Amino acid sequence: MLDNLLPRRDGDNDAGSPDGDCSLPALTSATRTLWRQRFAQVQLESGFACSAFDTDAWRSVLRLISGNRFDGPGGRNIVARTHLPVAVGASDGAAAACIIDCVALSASLDWMTDENGCWVYNIMVYTPRPILVCTFRLGVPAGTADTLLARLEAGLSGPLLKSVATSSSAELAGGASPQLLFSSRRVLALCTDSPSTMVALRTRAVDRGQFLFAFRCAAHESNLVASDAARVAVCALALRESLIITVFFTRSYRARSLLQAVHKMLAGGGAEVGALRTYSRTRWAGEGATIASVGANLPALQHTLVENGHSEAPIVVPVPVAAAVNSTAAADAIRRALPFLCFIARIVEHLEADSAPLSSYTGVFACLPATLANHFTDISVAERQLLQGALERRYTSFSDLMVELAFFLDPFWSPVRGRLSMLRWGGQSLAYMRDAAVERLCGGHVS
Repeated sequence: MLDNLLPRRDGDNDAGSPDGDCSLPALTSATRTLWRQRFAQVQLESGFACSAFDTDAWRSVLRLISGNRFDGPGGRNIVARTHLPVAVGASDGAAAACIIDCVALSASLDWMTDENGCWVYNIMVYTPRPILVCTFRLGVPAGTADTLLARLEAGLSGPLLKSVATSSSAELAGGASPQLLFSSRRVLALCTDSPSTMVALRTRAVDRGQFLFAFRCAAHESNLVASDAARVAVCALALRESLIITVFFTRSYRARSLLQAVHKMLAGGGAEVGALRTYSRTRWAGEGATIASVGANLPALQHTLVENGHSEAPIVVPVPVAAAVNSTAAADAIRRALPFLCFIARIVEHLEADSAPLSSYTGVFACLPATLANHFTDISVAERQLLQGALERRYTSFSDLMVELAFFLDPFWSPVRGRLSMLRWGGQSLAYMRDAAVERLCGGHVS
C-alpha cells in the first residue's frame, strides 16, 4: 500500500534518493497535497476512518520512510473537508469504469445501525466485487415497501449508474420477454433480507419491471437453519450446557484466570487450547464455535473444578455450571452435534463470500439434505429428518426460479445434478422449477 501512496521518482534507489545521496530534497506543496489526496483515497476505498493515520505511531512511521518530510494526511477535519472531495471523484470514476465493463449486475438493499444508533440503508451492486452506490436514511417517512422502492430507484439512478439502464418496466409492458432484456439491462436481480417489508419490496420491484428477479439472502437463510438446529434435541442440549459454562467462565475473572492457569499446566509447553467463545444471537451459525470451544476445553474445565475444590478460598461455582462441566450427557451431545453445526457455519461463511455464485445457493441447500441422509450418523434419524424439514422450509422461503436455473447452468454442479434434480422443495422438483424458469425467461413462449 505504501509503495502506491509514495511512488518512487525516476533514478531513485534503495538508499532513498538519486545517486545514493541520503539527503532528500524538501517536498513541494503540490507533491505533499498529492500524497495527502492519495491517502484520503485509500481511507475512502478501504473504509478507514478519516482519522486513521492521525496517530503518533503512524506519524512516526511516515516521517521515517519519507526522510522526515511527510507525516500523514492530517486530522479528520482536514481529510474530510479538503482532501476527501478530490478522492471521491477519483474513486467514483474507477468504480463507474468497473461497472460499465460488467455484462450483468445484481443489487442488494440492507440496513445497518450507525454510530448514533440510527438506521441507515445501503444500496450495493455486485460485479461480483461489491460497490456501494448509495446510502440513505428514511427520516420521517415510514419504512413501507413503496417508500423503500422509491429510494432504491433513486439510488440506482445516481452518478455511478448513470450509464447503466436499470429498469425494464416499459419494455416488459410492451410484451418483451425477460430473455431479450438480458443484453440491455445490466441490473438484473435484487437481494434483501427477510422482514415482511423487504418481501413486499421485492415483489413490487419485480412486478414493476425494476428487476427481472429477486430473492432473499441465502447466507441469512443458512444462518436461520442453524437457529432451527438449535431446537433439535441433541443440538439444544449441547448449546444449552455450553452456554451455561461459557457465560460463567467468561464473566467471572477469577474463574477465567484459574482456567487459563490450568491450560498452561496441561499444555506442558505444547500448543494450548483456544479460549471459550461466545456468539451473537443474531448470528446463530456461531453456535458451532461456542460448542466447539467448550468441547475442546472440557478436560481443562474439569481440572479447573478439581483445583478450585483444593483452593483455600474457592470460587463459588453455581451448581448448573458444575453439573454441565461433569455431565456425560452434555459431552456426548457436544460430540454428536458439533460436526453438523460446524458444517453449517462453513456454509454461511461460503455464501457470505463476495465470490459465491448464484448457483451455490441451490447447490449447497440441495446437497445438505442428501448429506444428512447418509452422513452425520451420530445424530438420530428422527433428528436428521427434522433438520431436513428445516432446510426445505428455509430454501422455499428465499429462492427464486432463476436461482434454480443458475444451478443447472453452472458446470461445477454437473456431477451431482442428476441426483439432486429430483429432490422436492415445497412439492416441486428442481427440474420442474428449472423448466418454469426457462418459460418465464421466454415470456411463456417456449418452443
